[in-house]
Amino acid sequence: MKRSVRRILSLVLLGVLIFLLVPACTKRVPQTSTDSKSRQLATDCRVVKHARGEACIPLNPQRIVTLDFNSFAAALALDVKPVATWITTEIEADFDYFQSKSSGIEILRSPTGQPNLEKLVELSPDLIIVISHSAFEAVYAYLPSIAPTVILPWEEITGDWQQQTEELARTLEKSDIFSQKMDYYHQRISELKQHLNQKQEIKVSFMFIATGQLVIARENSFAGAILKDLGILNPLFEESGDLDLAISKEVLPEIDSDVIFIASLQQDDLAIIDALRKNPLWAQLKAEERDQVYLVDFSVWRGLNFFAAQKVLDDVSKYLVKTP
Repeated sequence: MKRSVRRILSLVLLGVLIFLLVPACTKRVPQTSTDSKSRQLATDCRVVKHARGEACIPLNPQRIVTLDFNSFAAALALDVKPVATWITTEIEADFDYFQSKSSGIEILRSPTGQPNLEKLVELSPDLIIVISHSAFEAVYAYLPSIAPTVILPWEEITGDWQQQTEELARTLEKSDIFSQKMDYYHQRISELKQHLNQKQEIKVSFMFIATGQLVIARENSFAGAILKDLGILNPLFEESGDLDLAISKEVLPEIDSDVIFIASLQQDDLAIIDALRKNPLWAQLKAEERDQVYLVDFSVWRGLNFFAAQKVLDDVSKYLVKTP
């Protein structure tokens, strides 16, 4: 009898305990529910619009990964150091002016020509930055499931490096740094213009060899825009349209530039430049007659980033102002 009473009491106590625990557990569930996570995201991230939509990015991202060289260079220009970047080239070998800037940053490469998504997951990024380009169409859909992803305009703005960097600055709330860097760029432009104006008016062109073709830069190209800012771009190439203009050797005598900067896309193209400079048509160039044809670094003069722009100004200063 006593055993039965004890058993009944135990069951009653167990029932009371369950009655008390169930509401308590029910109250705790929402803390880990989707609604709670949404509220946490709402306070720990902010929504930014980008070239392909919008993303809610961390307020203070610590593990940024860039998936292209242009975004990588733009981030560094804003004093932001990604933990890793995916690029298809050897930074130090192909971009001498980038020496040491990638120190401490993991460089990702893939034989498929596409970012390795498994490796990207392993990096645990809290923000992914990439440009809007057809080369990344195959991976765009997967990136947001790995981390918040911001797609910077690129094809839409025809590779305008200043606008791309400004967009990244807005995304990372670094607009003040962007303004400082661009102020410095324009300060250098102003100083160089003063030195150049002390000389007689000069007309300058930049041309390069790519896949055996001679190409000359127009006003809207990277180097063309810088020469235009300096007020020395040959007026023949101050026009809208394509960024570059492929030309034949036969039209060389029509290019009356006082100074020519020339570069080669590939090492093998240097031989083409040597052969070109031995052509009788080349000898008719004003720049050749004045011994003002200068071989420069293609990766700099086609750099499309802040660091390359500074190096272009260095070359102009070195060859035209004759200062270190």
